Amino acid sequence: MLGQAIAAGRICARNRAAGRNWQLRLAALVLVGACLLDLGCRSSSGDSNTRARLTAISDRLIKLANSTSDFWLTHGPDGQNGFFATLDRTGASTSPTDKGLIQESRNLWAMTTWYERRGKSAAAKTAADNLYNFIVTHYLDSTDGEFFYKVSADGGQVVDKKKQFYSEGFAIFALSTYGRAFGNSTAIAYALACFKSIDARGHDPVNGGYDETNDAGWVTDGAKKDMNAHIHLMEAFAALYQASGDASVKARLDELIDLVATKLLQPAGYQQLEFNLDWTPFGTPTVSYGHDLETAWMMLDCARISGRDGDATLAAAALAMGTNSSASGFDSAHGGYYSEGKPGGAVTVKDKIWWVQFEALSGLWWMYQLSGDTVHLDRLEATLTWLEMANDATYGEWYWTTNDDGTPGSHGTNKGEEWKAAYHVLRSLMFNVDWLAAAAK
Repeated sequence: MLGQAIAAGRICARNRAAGRNWQLRLAALVLVGACLLDLGCRSSSGDSNTRARLTAISDRLIKLANSTSDFWLTHGPDGQNGFFATLDRTGASTSPTDKGLIQESRNLWAMTTWYERRGKSAAAKTAADNLYNFIVTHYLDSTDGEFFYKVSADGGQVVDKKKQFYSEGFAIFALSTYGRAFGNSTAIAYALACFKSIDARGHDPVNGGYDETNDAGWVTDGAKKDMNAHIHLMEAFAALYQASGDASVKARLDELIDLVATKLLQPAGYQQLEFNLDWTPFGTPTVSYGHDLETAWMMLDCARISGRDGDATLAAAALAMGTNSSASGFDSAHGGYYSEGKPGGAVTVKDKIWWVQFEALSGLWWMYQLSGDTVHLDRLEATLTWLEMANDATYGEWYWTTNDDGTPGSHGTNKGEEWKAAYHVLRSLMFNVDWLAAAAK
């Protein structure tokens, strides 16, 4: 079987070099995926040197995870009103103070998951309870079960009434996780009601996925669907299915998993950012390195929740998009990952955004697990070293972007914003510690 995997990999490489069609390359990748799955998708983590290496990496991740959870539990909570909207470099609340659904939901998920996976912290439980109550009290539209986009600091006023698939996906994700972790059936019911409402108004019965034409301010004029909303709806539906066992949720989850593997993923091994209704690409081809590394591992995790753990086609798709960005977006001089580039070409945006680095850790781990190629583990360690350098040693957490000398990038020094919450950082640190622990046994 190992010989078949090596032979299939060589076929795939020859097809790529010769410019042969996507079907041939995919078939070779699927064979690679099937062989690797048959071998247990395991890297060589059984020898003592590798176990020692994984333990050392884990120790570094644990240190960052503990300091990050301390930062958010100390500075995030706004009494009974969820989390503050904006935190400056020191963690103090600053303007703007209106609170977005995306940020509050991400923090609810992070506090719930920290409680569930890391010793049942009373502070995390209190924070999660307050976030949950704030969200369902102030964002929920009782007329359709969906959630508004933004409210005032105390929740007394709806500041932005729009409803977007992306933001509501995070509400579903967080409420499902909170409801499952704490045995709160009402939270799961809220998530299920929101799912049913957005599914009724937006699902595309012909092409699959969700028509975002009327998602105000989200997709580019002329585009109908985008990658970012769909990968996070996939994640949300996985959490909801895990919490509810609902068959209609599983059907949509499986549909989105398949769309990611067959429509979002392009022949050159990257995800297109936007699409027409029929999933033909829209706009300039661009690789988002962070999104592709994130999607590679997230798709596999969602497949696990759906009972599709051994799907070779999905393993092949994950390898295609993950290994491409693993190499193309990596800064070999300093470690860490750039933001965007051209498919098969040069990096076009060299910003090092905080979330990209953390999603890279997770994607690189799974590329290493799937392929056994230690180059991915080397890049993981280099990215972790970059993150340790970029961490604000005085006040904790990370800037939105960080220069290679550790100074904040052009976005500024805020630690919390409408789009910057505890979610990406704590998810990556927690999950990777747990994955490494399992591999090192």
